[in-house]
Amino acid sequence: MSMTRVRQLAFLEDFALGLSDGLSPLQCCHELYMNAKQLGLRQEQQVAQHLIQQLNHGRALGPSLRQWFADDLVMLVAVGEHSGILEQLLQRHRQFEVERQAAWRAFWKPLIYPMVMVALAFAASLLIGRTVVPKLAQALPASEWPSVSYWLWVLTHSMGLPALVLVVLLVLIWVWGPPGLIRFDWRWCDWLLQRGAFMVQRNFHAVVLLQTVTVLLAAGTNLDRALAAMQRYGSNDLRLHLALMRRRLAEGERRLERVFASGLLAPRMLFRLGNGSRNATEHGTLQRVAGYAAHDALQALVRIRASLQAFCYSLIFCLLLLVFGGMGSMLMAVTQQSTGLA
Repeated sequence: MSMTRVRQLAFLEDFALGLSDGLSPLQCCHELYMNAKQLGLRQEQQVAQHLIQQLNHGRALGPSLRQWFADDLVMLVAVGEHSGILEQLLQRHRQFEVERQAAWRAFWKPLIYPMVMVALAFAASLLIGRTVVPKLAQALPASEWPSVSYWLWVLTHSMGLPALVLVVLLVLIWVWGPPGLIRFDWRWCDWLLQRGAFMVQRNFHAVVLLQTVTVLLAAGTNLDRALAAMQRYGSNDLRLHLALMRRRLAEGERRLERVFASGLLAPRMLFRLGNGSRNATEHGTLQRVAGYAAHDALQALVRIRASLQAFCYSLIFCLLLLVFGGMGSMLMAVTQQSTGLA
């Protein structure tokens, strides 16, 4: 059982505040447990109690969160705990999380109406193509059916309509890459990722990667140790890319745009890495690119939303044109035949 992401972030923020006040992780958990118990917050109480048990047995904090928290948050806690900079990591991530939630709402809210209209257009096509058109067509031989009416009948009496629904779902999966359904460590997902799929998830994973590495470098960790810590505690989606980056470092590669060219970062981010100042440190270059990456991820959502809206409205227009054109043409043909017979 896991909490909502908002409650996960609030719990970690309160935990980080306790650490900044000089409390130990175990004391922070005790404080959170007592507050949750007094206020009747059952999930927070269970999480705090679970963490107290794990810490009393000498287990690490980060892995103990896996039952309750999202993979990216577990990685941040584990890496921050291991490096001694948990508070800084959570502060950086909280800033981006606020922007991410606002962008996510701005992304989905304008898409609700066109997606509902697409569903209604599919339902209207199925209803009219299977009930209205066949009844009208009973008075006409098949050879005299209008072409638009014929194609409407074919679409709704074959696998054409289900195939069209499947295309819409595949477009959403290609663009979005829903977590749980898509994992970057699966071979076929990685193959699609290398060809530009899953743009939404890829952008946000890239931001988490760059921001985490930037904070670790600022704390005095070198790039290889930062990537090793993330590989050890990170999600499966990142481990494949982190392993490739570490292998390139071990082979002597020092150009950041080549080290990070694992298919996760967009070309524009790699371009920024390659154009870093020759006098800049790795941390300085990555810090600059992480800022651009966060902005690029948010702007990518705007572009993707506009493309999906255009796709939905084009599909609605084509379906309605076929539905009303097919029904109207068939009705006109039947009327003309009745008039001729009269």
